[in-house]
Amino acid sequence: MKATLLIPPLFLCASLYAQDHEFNLDKTYSIDRGGTIKMRTNDADITISGSDRSDVHVTIRRRVTVRGLKFGEENFEVEVYADKGDLVIRERSRGGVSMMGYMREEYTIDIEAPSDVSLDINGDDDDYLIRRIDGSIALRIDDGDAELNSCGGKDFYFAFDDGDIEMDKGAGKLYSRADDGNLRITNANFYDVEASVDDGDVEIETSLAENGEYYFRANDADIVLNITNGGGNFEMYHDDSRVSYSRNFEVLREEEDETRLRLRDGSAKVKIRADDAHIRLNDMSQL
Repeated sequence: MKATLLIPPLFLCASLYAQDHEFNLDKTYSIDRGGTIKMRTNDADITISGSDRSDVHVTIRRRVTVRGLKFGEENFEVEVYADKGDLVIRERSRGGVSMMGYMREEYTIDIEAPSDVSLDINGDDDDYLIRRIDGSIALRIDDGDAELNSCGGKDFYFAFDDGDIEMDKGAGKLYSRADDGNLRITNANFYDVEASVDDGDVEIETSLAENGEYYFRANDADIVLNITNGGGNFEMYHDDSRVSYSRNFEVLREEEDETRLRLRDGSAKVKIRADDAHIRLNDMSQL
């Protein structure tokens, strides 16, 4: 829900009026098994839920309330259509509005889909709740937050600015790039991680796979790695940073700009490059 308040000059008060604009959609669409939902939206609260259904039910509600003096017109619509076994949801707005007064926007998108679909999402100022989706998930979002619950896929791609992503389950491959954002993942079993963060925090709880590869880069950030099982070698290169670790780590080298550790006899490779950061490694396997 978004609201804007602008106070007009007194000589315009006689021109004030009230006006509401609505867009509603409630339809069911076909999608191939294992297909992808491709979305491009702006300023919406979005819920995507996986279930045992074979089609996709899309409900969109948008209501804009204006109290004031408005100039111009906005033509708003959301296109939803099948495309080669996938489903495309694309917001289109034409024209523009300037106003003096008060504007309130309520905009929600609710999607129920087969649990085996994948998601390819581009959003600006959207917030997401994603539940029980077991395909790959790609999120490219700006100024928005995402919460992922019980998603059983093995391929995750996150690129986000000025927002937070939280996930309570993960496996397989993870790529994450965050600028002024925070990433928090629990109960994961990744074998391939590439994560970078500027001006934010990354906290990942995962096991370390045999021959797994994990790469982190941090600038003005914190990296917390909670290891639930497995082991391997840790190479950390750091400038103006602090490194801390629990007692089960074996120290191989500890210098001002480089730290090397080993955890048990695993073959995983963990590399971290940090500038003005705090690195924290926790062995949680004995807890």
